Amino acid sequence: MLLLDAGNSTIKGQWWQGPALQSSFSCRLENGWQSRFEKRLGDIDAGHCHYSSGQPDEFESELLGILHQVIQPGNIHKFVPLKCSHGVRNAYQAPGGLGADRWLCLLAARHLVAQDVIIVDAGSAITVDLMNSKGQHLGGAILPGFNTSLERFKQILHRADFNHPDISKNDEPGCSTEACIQIDYESTDEAIVEQLIGRWYQRLASDAALIVTGGDANRLRQPRDRQFRVVPDLVFEGMRLQMGQRQ
Repeated sequence: MLLLDAGNSTIKGQWWQGPALQSSFSCRLENGWQSRFEKRLGDIDAGHCHYSSGQPDEFESELLGILHQVIQPGNIHKFVPLKCSHGVRNAYQAPGGLGADRWLCLLAARHLVAQDVIIVDAGSAITVDLMNSKGQHLGGAILPGFNTSLERFKQILHRADFNHPDISKNDEPGCSTEACIQIDYESTDEAIVEQLIGRWYQRLASDAALIVTGGDANRLRQPRDRQFRVVPDLVFEGMRLQMGQRQ
């Protein structure tokens, strides 16, 4: 079985045979990524593929075209956010509006900690999500990554309406994409994200944990007196949970 996470700048993959991880790989989405990705697939013998993607339809069609060369179309499945699964309840009124990667991270965090938790995925876009100890998602924020321009950020969130009135600076966790977007500053730095986390801790129980993932996870400092975990494969943990392969 092949698991794929098609992010904003990289495709990451894991190849599993039963309960055993055989290999992991990543492919930067730069010029020529198609041939590099095809080469990676040539080293993998997988009959099924499950993937998540927030990319535009054109990219996804190209990705599927490559996958269809080695895996039957009926054996390729896309992860979608649900309203409720594995003890997690989606805060979005339209569950599909939540990014699949955020949903999968919520599932994984619910499996990893029993208390209230803040989940930060620090990549090309930085997402922050809150969830209480009962598994209720409380909304979150979406910010440009540490090295992401506003122009690139708008390309990443290609389905968002950047003229929507909900896009404004406020301290409330958002429960729609537009309500999550925070762009009222020149650029994102570690202090902005850490200050946001600090404010939102006040909405949670005193023992709330922090789980961080993504390529820039190590740029965030551990809060004092808080349980803190860096989990590089958090999305993949969530994938296996949604598929019922983790207990």
